[in-house]
Amino acid sequence: MKAMSLLRLLTAVALGFMAGGCEHKDLCYDHSHMTEINIAFDWADAPDAAPISMVAHFFTMDGEYYRRVEFAKREGGRARVEAGEYIVLFHNGAMEVVREHGSSLSDYMLGCESRTILEPMGRAETAPRPPYAEEQPVAGVPEEVWTGMNTHVTVLPGLSGQTVTLSPRVATKEYTVQINDVENISDAVDLSAAITGMSSRYHLSAQTHTGPVSTLPLGLEKVDDHTLVARFRAFGHCPEGSSIHTFTVYTSEKTYYNFDITSQMHSGSDPNHVFVEIEGLKLPNAGTGMSPSVSGWDNVVEEEIKMN
Repeated sequence: MKAMSLLRLLTAVALGFMAGGCEHKDLCYDHSHMTEINIAFDWADAPDAAPISMVAHFFTMDGEYYRRVEFAKREGGRARVEAGEYIVLFHNGAMEVVREHGSSLSDYMLGCESRTILEPMGRAETAPRPPYAEEQPVAGVPEEVWTGMNTHVTVLPGLSGQTVTLSPRVATKEYTVQINDVENISDAVDLSAAITGMSSRYHLSAQTHTGPVSTLPLGLEKVDDHTLVARFRAFGHCPEGSSIHTFTVYTSEKTYYNFDITSQMHSGSDPNHVFVEIEGLKLPNAGTGMSPSVSGWDNVVEEEIKMN
């Protein structure tokens, strides 16, 4: 009997501890501290923008990450956040090449995924890297990106109808490299290109492009029988001081051609729309290049790289 009484006593004590513990673990069903607000994107600075989606990142005023909200429409939508003060970074979402990086206001960036140098030609093999860029990472070419920052957003508790207006601006710049007087353009010879000294990341809180200095692989478009053009976007160039810009043309015949376009990249009148021209290029005839079984490449043109 004494043993049975002791067992009952211990059981009662255990149940008491369990009940006390449960009191501290009750789920919170009180959402009164959350407030629904309207996020409205004002496209006055980019009226033709057509993003797939828009993303807003809320950071506390000390720079700590709070919440990411994505909107299916470019106009915005509703978001539920705690009442308080925030810094908001925003950009378009659902991008193919550009990815989000960082976990705080100071290190949050958009960056391009890595690529292979001959990817625009549809080849996975390696190829000679442009001069002075042998160690540069090869990054993808970004799609058009729109970004912005609101440095102080106040969300009041329990007040309906609050609207936060965000104004995106285009963050990418447009580049065109045109090659004139091209000989032997043929559908039988595949072509691609690359450019060095470019930015592959964009720092949102600083609203500027940044490093590392990267090489971008590019597609080449046939304009006519004597003209090739590469049209692409980038966050910018020379993200870490002065840089050399080499434009390299690769062929499926394993020949490549280097052109120093540094001066034209740096002297353009419109930094948001840079236009570069290259005069003269003689491509190989189909079947006259290196044998596919030979790993070497033939450097046909190596222009002097100016260091100024």
